Amino acid sequence: MNFAAQADASKDAGAGAPYLVERNLCFGQGAIGHGTDRPGARDLLMDAYLPQGPAPAGGWPALVLSHGGAFHRGAKDRDEFEQGGSHNTPVHEYCERFAARGYACFSIGYRLTQERPAPQPLPVKLLRDRMERDRIDWVRQLLGLPPASQQELLDGAEAAYADVAEAFRHVQSHADRWSIDPDRMAIGGFSAGGFASAYAVFALGVSASAVICLSAGMDIEDAEHYVHGARGLPPVLLFHGEHDLPSIPPRSNALATRVAAAGLGVRHYLVPGKPHFYDRDCAVTLLRSTLPSNDRCTTVEAAIEDFLDRALPRPSVGVELLERFARAWSRHDIGTLMDCMAEDCVFHSGTGPEASGTRYIGREAVRAGFVKVWADFPDARWTRARHWVAGRRGVSEWTFVGTRASDGQRVEVDGCDLFLFAGDKIRVKDSWRKTRTA
Repeated sequence: MNFAAQADASKDAGAGAPYLVERNLCFGQGAIGHGTDRPGARDLLMDAYLPQGPAPAGGWPALVLSHGGAFHRGAKDRDEFEQGGSHNTPVHEYCERFAARGYACFSIGYRLTQERPAPQPLPVKLLRDRMERDRIDWVRQLLGLPPASQQELLDGAEAAYADVAEAFRHVQSHADRWSIDPDRMAIGGFSAGGFASAYAVFALGVSASAVICLSAGMDIEDAEHYVHGARGLPPVLLFHGEHDLPSIPPRSNALATRVAAAGLGVRHYLVPGKPHFYDRDCAVTLLRSTLPSNDRCTTVEAAIEDFLDRALPRPSVGVELLERFARAWSRHDIGTLMDCMAEDCVFHSGTGPEASGTRYIGREAVRAGFVKVWADFPDARWTRARHWVAGRRGVSEWTFVGTRASDGQRVEVDGCDLFLFAGDKIRVKDSWRKTRTA
């Protein structure tokens, strides 16, 4: 895409502002008018909030946020709503505040249901005959829109998922333009925007490094279907109000439960006394966490800041860590191995009942999983090891040799480990090895 040719784009920043705003950047086109006598397409637009000054080595971390509005209202620069004297912090304000902290931030606009987006080529939601439509029907009445069919509402929601996914991929593929580190990008949003972000990652496969859901989550059936394994999938931060819409807590809980079970890392907060709309300064109460805790997470904004600090650290791992790790395996040195692992580490063994093998979550479980390998093969060695590191990810190749304790059989097999790093530690070790058939 030729950014220089975008006649409708503009830049602005207040005097002395720590960020620059680029408005109305086109990241794609979306089909609208489906089922009407005027089908067509329109540009999909976003605003960029960019830190001023030189980017750090490796680039800025990025935050891609989408607005709320029941898939019917709100916009990239306007999504503040009020209920019973409580209002939400609009997405563009979060962008302003985090751009001032050194994040390249993007506020995403997506197609609304009443624009009649075309159906997606492949369905996303599993239960096609069910939508949580109480709030949607109320908003349609508020906007003077007639009742909508189930298919129309599905098309609207899934178009938002697709647009948010396209926006993220567009920013990631043009990371050099904004001096962004493509491996340190988070996605999220409020209400409909938070749902769209979760589905963009877990159902549509965008490669975000963190997900933020403000009063959002996934349908229970969808969370169970799409959230599995931990190979590169991100940790998730969730919030919901104590008096939120009835459909929000079950879906927020569903995503939190599946993320925790998959070992991805989750923090889930309640916003006491608040309805669906709450601002950045509201106090929070921690409901669930599989990540290292921090007492400074006392408000919505502080919890977001701490989560991003932990989820998007600048990589500081080289092949030396993997070489040290590999040598410790052949020495059966559990102390050194665990010193290489992060606090919220996960180990997927090469065999087991799940698609990911056997999953060990947390330091105690991972330690037990490592020790079990030596119990099964008391003379285990990993030879001819080679290692590669690229940002947050790494790979080790090796040949495993050992004698199985159960039957005395000698085993020699090639394999590899896939690693996901957090700072200077290994967060995920995912083991793969060949299966000998003769």
